Amino acid sequence: MTGPGMRALKWLLPIAVSVGAFWFLLGRIDLVEVIRDVDARAAAILIPSVLVFGAVSLWLEAVSIDHLAATDSRRLGRWTCARIKAATYPLGLLNYALGAGGLTYLLRRRGGLAVSEAAGIVMLIALFDLGLLLVLSALGVTLLSTRAVALQAGVVTAGVAGIAAGFVFLRTSVSLGPLERIRGLELFRAARETPVDRLVILGLLRLAFVISFILVCGAALMAFGVRVPPGDLAVGVTAVSLVASLPIAVAGLGTGQVAFVYMFRDWAAPEILLASNLALTAMLILMRSGMGLLFAREFTREALEAAREIGELGELGS
Repeated sequence: MTGPGMRALKWLLPIAVSVGAFWFLLGRIDLVEVIRDVDARAAAILIPSVLVFGAVSLWLEAVSIDHLAATDSRRLGRWTCARIKAATYPLGLLNYALGAGGLTYLLRRRGGLAVSEAAGIVMLIALFDLGLLLVLSALGVTLLSTRAVALQAGVVTAGVAGIAAGFVFLRTSVSLGPLERIRGLELFRAARETPVDRLVILGLLRLAFVISFILVCGAALMAFGVRVPPGDLAVGVTAVSLVASLPIAVAGLGTGQVAFVYMFRDWAAPEILLASNLALTAMLILMRSGMGLLFAREFTREALEAAREIGELGELGS
């Protein structure tokens, strides 16, 4: 299938997956009990936690982008990077790929980066996030208090090994013959040429980002009276994050909730877990949508400037 049919399928399939996942959950969970579990006490814990996470995560995002984009002759600035990132939040809520594309566009237009350079920075940050999710999951596996974990450990190890092999492939000085054309693509320039000391700093920044998300998820569970051991929390949140990031549902809605209920099923009833996750998800969406609306003019600034220039030229001509 090509053309309009394929484009329609790409838009409709995530919606169908999200609806199907929620239908699956609500067919097995009492929705009245879910709503009943959301009370003022939970909100009093969850709202401050989400606000702190929002501020910390945006700051870490801005520092990460500024750190990779900076050169001897160019510095975007953390405030600019924070505005650029915040402006892409609504797109990221719809689809991770849309968010990455929006960030690439704004880095090119507002930061003066080449398209390949901007895309390389976005991809490098995403790879670090994925790798750290897998690493933290591997560490959490060693602390798990329940369930056999041989399969989980094997999958996590394979993922970490794959990312490590990718970096070796891109950064080795050994000639790879026909594969040199792939390694030499501008898209991989950031991963290929970023100095090791910068990669270490980026790793620490992204580690703090991932840990902050694990902590806000832990706070959401605690807000509903659920206590999860640290190892299980790390494995559960990373697994849910990986599932929710798959571009098969709208902003991970539905698939993320199914994964959340499944991963933490040993510590609370499904109704409580679903209430906790839905409350956290709703607050994150509201927070990031608000940030996106606040900085949405980042997307339209070039159009406004172009319109102003055309108007000035018209006045001169008359």
